[in-house]
Amino acid sequence: MQDIQEDYYAVLGVEQAAPSEDIRKAYLKLAKRLHPDRFPNDPEKKAAAQQEFARVTRAHEVLGDKGQREEYDALRNLARSRAALDTGAPGATVASSAAPAEAPADAKTESKENWAAKHAGRAKDCYEKKRFQEAQTAIKEALRLEPNNVKYRCQLAEVYVALGWKTLAISEVQTALRIDPSCSEAKQMELKMKATQKAATDKKPGFLDSLSKLLGKK
Repeated sequence: MQDIQEDYYAVLGVEQAAPSEDIRKAYLKLAKRLHPDRFPNDPEKKAAAQQEFARVTRAHEVLGDKGQREEYDALRNLARSRAALDTGAPGATVASSAAPAEAPADAKTESKENWAAKHAGRAKDCYEKKRFQEAQTAIKEALRLEPNNVKYRCQLAEVYVALGWKTLAISEVQTALRIDPSCSEAKQMELKMKATQKAATDKKPGFLDSLSKLLGKK
């Protein structure tokens, strides 16, 4: 999440165990009250409303999505466990009894990797079902957690190709190669894209060819 220290439940004014419908209702109520368009003639109030509206919207984006909510809760729980160990708070013994003292830090890293893999898996599933926009969103979430994962970079490039965004696809492949110049998957994709570009360029008729065709039709 953007900031696991931000209590999105408090932002929306709901309990952590609140069902999704209550979260949706709370968001709609706040969004209506805080919408910047309610203050067209008061720049100061409008600016304040925009800031609060952004917080409320972000909270709903996270808590309104089952996968993101689970990730948010998991990372916050891990952060609390680590804080409890650092401060020696009650419950720290319980948290540390199952693993060595360094476990929370390792667990946090592992959690990010696991969540990234889940997002990537969801992206692959959406890609195979030709739901490319959803695939793009999912694989970007994976990259947000692991920005240097070349496999995910290549996966996003494939999604961009499916969407017809060739320039963005090439950019992702080149980023992957900057991270790991030996990545065979990225190299193969780059060669394939260059070959496709060349073929498309070769197929374009030149000016004289086009002119000859036009004269021939007459």
